[in-house]
Amino acid sequence: MDLKTVIYSAPTIDSAPTIDSAPTLKKPRRTFTAEFKHQLIQQCLQPDTSVAKVAIQHQINANLLHKWIRQFRSMLPALTTQSSVQVDFLPIVLPSTPVKQEVPPPPVPEKKAFAHIRIPLHKEQCSARDQVIEIEWPVEYATELLLLIQGLTQ
Repeated sequence: MDLKTVIYSAPTIDSAPTIDSAPTLKKPRRTFTAEFKHQLIQQCLQPDTSVAKVAIQHQINANLLHKWIRQFRSMLPALTTQSSVQVDFLPIVLPSTPVKQEVPPPPVPEKKAFAHIRIPLHKEQCSARDQVIEIEWPVEYATELLLLIQGLTQ
């Protein structure tokens, strides 16, 4: 405990006020090693850790501990170089989607071959138009053309 006795006497006409103090009992000022400070700072920098709780556990003032943390952070950029700075990345979770594969371009349509078919209708001599049916038909559908011709000749 810090005891200090102060005696105050009222001024009189002849004298000025006097203050008398008895010897006080002071605790010696505590000093902390750099290792101890660093240990407490590291505890405070852990997630979900209260600076006040760490200060109470070690019987020091929380403001003093905050001061040490500020000093540590101000010294940190000077102590580290760009190559030793560790950067933690947060993981990114993407929904699973099928990977789009390169779709080949649509095939260039080939120039379809057409058959030019002339079917005479009568054996009589009339104008050429009256006697002939002319058909442009894709060669790839020849079987369908056969059915058409058979239907016309029946």
